[in-house]
Amino acid sequence: MTVVFQNLRKQYGANVAIDDVSTEFAPGLIHGIIGPNGAGKSTLINMTAGSYTVSGGAILLDGRRLDGLKKHEIANSGVARTYQNIRLFDQMTALENLEVCYYPSEAHHAWKEVLWPPYGRARVAERRSACMEILRFFNLQTYADAEAGSLPYGRQRMLEIARALVTHPRVLLLDEPAAGLNHHETVELTAKLAELRSPERVMIVVEHDMDLVMALCDRIVVMHHGKLLFQGTPAEVQASADVQLAYLGTANDIDEIRAAAEARRAQLGIRARQRP
Repeated sequence: MTVVFQNLRKQYGANVAIDDVSTEFAPGLIHGIIGPNGAGKSTLINMTAGSYTVSGGAILLDGRRLDGLKKHEIANSGVARTYQNIRLFDQMTALENLEVCYYPSEAHHAWKEVLWPPYGRARVAERRSACMEILRFFNLQTYADAEAGSLPYGRQRMLEIARALVTHPRVLLLDEPAAGLNHHETVELTAKLAELRSPERVMIVVEHDMDLVMALCDRIVVMHHGKLLFQGTPAEVQASADVQLAYLGTANDIDEIRAAAEARRAQLGIRARQRP
């Protein structure tokens, strides 16, 4: 059930966002993708989920190519995702946000639920029970009947992850799940995501919060300017001189930034004195 990137490329005209990236993500582990802004992290997630087309190379799941498939075909292959910006059905309840995920697989049985009421009631009860179990896992059961748009921001983040789990995905893609969360919420999220580690699932997390990444992930891929810069364990990533350089720059870079800032302050000071 390994996810494999083979010489992956994404290009927008003359701009190359992803340049010849090859790596793989094994089940049973939580994989992180990190890198400075614009490094191509979310682009990798969007290509895997089918939101972006692939310009070159291939994405494979169990040896089957995902690139070129439609988004719903990729979802039916066992891939689920969340987004940087929350995309809940705001006017549906939290429970309904999960229940709606059953529609693609059960729509063709709808006639049976209508024409055979006992069967219909049983299926509704089964779906509701399964969804409530997921809500309880994320401590969202008290919000089951509340409109999703009325939930506190941190609970909405949890609800979106909960919704992604309804179909029991083999691949779970999380795009900046901690964005906008406070420290307490991030700690809670980290613990919940750790519990989702499973030998039957590939988990890939794109995240800027380094504390979360280092505490949660078993393997980390570091992107820089659309290229694969480094990959390894959290300890190996932290010890990498290449990673430190990409994030912090050289001593000369830092000196140049400091000099530019001082020059700017001096310029502003001169202008201030020239005002009447």
